[in-house]
Amino acid sequence: MAALPPSISAALSKLQESAKAWRELPDAERAAVARACRGQFATLDFSWVVDSMRCAGINPSKPDPQNAIGFDPFVFAVSIAPRLDKIAERLEGKLQDLAKEPKRQLPDNGPSVYPMGEVGASAPGCTLELWSAATGPGPTEPSTCTGVSVVLAAGNQNMLSAVDVIERVFLHKECVFLKNHPIRSFMAPAFAHIFEPLIQRGAFAQCLDSDLKGAHTELIIHKSVSHIHMTGSGLTHDKVVGALKAAKREEVAFTSELGCVTPWIVCPGVTNKGTWQESDLEHHASMLTGAFMFGCSMNCMNTKLLVLPSEQVWPQRKAFIEALRKRMAVVPILPPYYPGAHQRYAAFEKEYKDAEKIDSPPSQLAGDALQEAVYPGQDFKPLQPLFVDVGVIGSPDCRKYALENEAFAPVLAIATVDCESAKDFLVSAAKAVNTHVFGNLSCTLITPDARDDSLDRAINLLDYGVVAVNMWSLPAYNNALGVWGAAPGSYTRENPQSGCDFIGNVAGVPNVLKSVVVSPFVNKAVANDKTVPLFVLDALLVVISGQSMVVPRILGGMVKSLFKSVASLFGC
Repeated sequence: MAALPPSISAALSKLQESAKAWRELPDAERAAVARACRGQFATLDFSWVVDSMRCAGINPSKPDPQNAIGFDPFVFAVSIAPRLDKIAERLEGKLQDLAKEPKRQLPDNGPSVYPMGEVGASAPGCTLELWSAATGPGPTEPSTCTGVSVVLAAGNQNMLSAVDVIERVFLHKECVFLKNHPIRSFMAPAFAHIFEPLIQRGAFAQCLDSDLKGAHTELIIHKSVSHIHMTGSGLTHDKVVGALKAAKREEVAFTSELGCVTPWIVCPGVTNKGTWQESDLEHHASMLTGAFMFGCSMNCMNTKLLVLPSEQVWPQRKAFIEALRKRMAVVPILPPYYPGAHQRYAAFEKEYKDAEKIDSPPSQLAGDALQEAVYPGQDFKPLQPLFVDVGVIGSPDCRKYALENEAFAPVLAIATVDCESAKDFLVSAAKAVNTHVFGNLSCTLITPDARDDSLDRAINLLDYGVVAVNMWSLPAYNNALGVWGAAPGSYTRENPQSGCDFIGNVAGVPNVLKSVVVSPFVNKAVANDKTVPLFVLDALLVVISGQSMVVPRILGGMVKSLFKSVASLFGC
């Protein structure tokens, strides 16, 4: 085995020396550190966005129709800054009322429902609930570990690593060592800036993947390490488990957030006898397209399985799929930047010879796009959205490969659930995905019907950590009052499926089972049908970051965007 570089071993030992003092720090002082980290956003240098675009296969010097250069820092800030605010409020004792008493309880001694308010700025008009059980996993509490928490960074989103660090260092009160992902080394300076107040307290350190010089196993089995958290693949999870077992370090705590064949269940409902207006079909086709194509469909919450009733139960089934085709044919798709995407995509093509490709436009013209990979293992050759038909879930002739394997590439499986009527479909679909579909991280349920006991029964039955009604589950991740992770009771270290444990639950609701986010049936704010103008993203970033001179900065951003638009017209 490779030897752990002395500088990293020393950093781990130094963090362990600080662990007791950090754990015993009064909550009021810890809240002040969280607010200090929050304040670092006002002076954060966002020059890393150019490297982030190149990592995702986007040429930053050429036109960017999807405004990735503005969307990336906005998502980063809106995922982290409000979380630090909420954590500070928790540590200051300001969120206790949210966890005192549920608003209601489902019949037959079912879960209790705790309203958490609005989902947030990314999902106007949507509400968040936490559902909890009489017994089960408790609220997020400080860890009893006395050593270092190693966070193995995610490779598909910049903000995930920061969220994981914040979770461990503030809620679990652990000193954290972050190992950056090999394709996102450019984020290390940004993390160093945001977490400078933690560095001063001896509670945070980090390294690049290359700094390890191959000694990955030696990092996680180091004597100073008492906890490991990772966001990534099941394969990496199994490697960590194997390494701890081989080193006889199985006492090391291990939490993870892994993948999922994420279902999108479309229920025709009984409203208007299950007949949707054409505008409804288009709205939901657009929202599903956005949830599927975001990040070239290389996220754990990207839709991977469209679940529908038969045409006999819903005569508009074909019309909905056709609306989906039309929408995907006009929405640009990013390059398949994540290593291994082409191989995974090819495996689905091999399994489904009758798969249908949708001719989506590229995010940049061929002459503008990056031609060469930026990091080892990358391949920017375009991949088109691929539709595969798996048949009836649970039937003997169901082609179940796409139900059991997450593509982490632009592949959408279309499945049918047998039922006698639209009224029966909700429960039948929930049972089908619980039984036959890999993963339990998040799912979406679309229905035109008003909220009632039957809908609540279906939500309760769905064995997922997040259930989103009439919206995508992504905004649920950004609200620290909710939870994100695999459904409790569905995992073990040896069989994690979508991972082990939740993040979030900043208010400390006891025995949480799942987050539930709810939108009206038609909500234009979450339709994903328009690209947000760059000047709007810049303005929102100024506000979220807490920068000074807000109005002049916003006006300056608008002028800058105007000049860019004019320059692009003349090919400059």
